[in-house]
Amino acid sequence: MTAAYPQDGSPYRQPSAEELYYSAEPGYDGYFPFQPEAQPGTGPEFAPETGYGPEPGYEPATIPSQRSRSSRPKTETGRPKRGSRPRTRTSTAGKAVRGLVILALIGSVTAFVAFDKTIELSVDGQTQQVHSFADTVGAVLAANSITTGSHDLVTPAPSAAVADDSTITVRYGRPVTVTVNGAKSQDWVHSTTVGGALAELGVRVTGAALSVPATTPISRQGLTFTVYTQRQVTILVDGKTMHLTTTAPTVAALLTQAGITLQNQDTASAPETSVPTDGETISVLRIHGTTEVKQVSIPYQVTKESDPTTYSGVSTVVTQGVDGVEEVTLALQVINGVPQPAKQISATITKQPVTEVLKVGTKPLPTNVADLDWAALAQCESGGNPKSVDSSGTYYGLYQFSVATWDSLGGTGLPNQASPSEQTDLAELLYERSGVGQWPVCGPNLYK
Repeated sequence: MTAAYPQDGSPYRQPSAEELYYSAEPGYDGYFPFQPEAQPGTGPEFAPETGYGPEPGYEPATIPSQRSRSSRPKTETGRPKRGSRPRTRTSTAGKAVRGLVILALIGSVTAFVAFDKTIELSVDGQTQQVHSFADTVGAVLAANSITTGSHDLVTPAPSAAVADDSTITVRYGRPVTVTVNGAKSQDWVHSTTVGGALAELGVRVTGAALSVPATTPISRQGLTFTVYTQRQVTILVDGKTMHLTTTAPTVAALLTQAGITLQNQDTASAPETSVPTDGETISVLRIHGTTEVKQVSIPYQVTKESDPTTYSGVSTVVTQGVDGVEEVTLALQVINGVPQPAKQISATITKQPVTEVLKVGTKPLPTNVADLDWAALAQCESGGNPKSVDSSGTYYGLYQFSVATWDSLGGTGLPNQASPSEQTDLAELLYERSGVGQWPVCGPNLYK
């Protein structure tokens, strides 16, 4: 067995079989100095059994069993020198032990080579080659001080077995806050740049306006940025139709891009602070007009209070109601040449209304109609004159009967031709049939 060249630059090399054999000799320090291998079949003393020639100055070791006793130091007489101790012959058991040592050393080297794996490790696109004895992806990462979280991507999975010449890819998650055309969202991405993150989120970046360059790196702490994509918008203005491709953040910016100026009362169909959407149509309204001020009456309210001293059905005005006044300003507009209905733009109360207060009687009505105050009713209706006729010639007598009502009660002739007592009798009959409502103005006098 020849010594192999060291692969790691070490000044030591793997021992040969002959050196391993003698490694158990007294005084062995456990190291073998590195020597370059001799080229087979060269040198003046080529050894056919090994295929190598000796190095200059090389002296083959002599196996103990082959050494001559004569090799011991001698005196001038040819006898062994006193005090020199001859090398003892190695026993069979010793040779067995040496063989086991050699086998163990060879086995350890073989095991080292068998279990060591070469792995390509890619972390966020940065690739390196590592050596590991680990059995799983997670163990390889841990051995290289790489920690991952729930938002990180690891391929293969951390629990997967790892083999020689395999590749492990780690892509760290990065939190981003992205506002796209006014819509804000928070996401996790695995790209290391803004452009890659937008592509990962499915946002079209061609021609888009970004708050930061697309090449801006995203750290593991994340990034906040804004995007306005290209949108197709139609504008209707002054009888014309305009089609624009825009990345404008607001309708106001879109109008400026189109060279449109809003003057006086002009406005757009979409709020100027809103974000134009793809495919949207926006109308510009040219508005001309004036204002008009009107005085509008405010009806008064009525409240009622119970009055136990007055017969039921009789109401007395305590406070007279008064309407209020409101000053209303109206806009009279012409939009794109078309007059519009008047639109109220302001209203101011200049006079507060006065609430009317009524006292409503709750006292039970008399059971005998004769107990009612018929004289008070007659005084109110005709001034107490049984011969009275109103100026229109329609109503007659004390209680101002119409001829039709008089006839329906069984009266004959004209009411003012009957006696006062007959007129009162028929008035009581009318009250029993229809109540005080037959005298809407003077009827309440019956209950005084």
